Amino acid sequence: MSIVAYAMVVLVVVKIFKVSNEVAEIKEMVLEIKRNTEDLAPGSLAGGGQSPESLIRAVNASSYPVAQVEDRNQVANPSEVR
Repeated sequence: MSIVAYAMVVLVVVKIFKVSNEVAEIKEMVLEIKRNTEDLAPGSLAGGGQSPESLIRAVNASSYPVAQVEDRNQVANPSEVR
């Protein structure tokens, strides 16, 4: 019976080493992810520090053709139609 007990103790020790190795790998991956996301900090955006509102306005302005914007201005100002 003592051989079985020693074998179980050895298996438990081996399992503990495997788990500790997995935990070390997870810690490395988390640190790598953290290092990669530090490059994307708010101060380092491609917009150069522009506010989110100005970025949205720029995207909206570039997504509509100029002709549609002019048509909406004419409809919005009925006094110019006379």
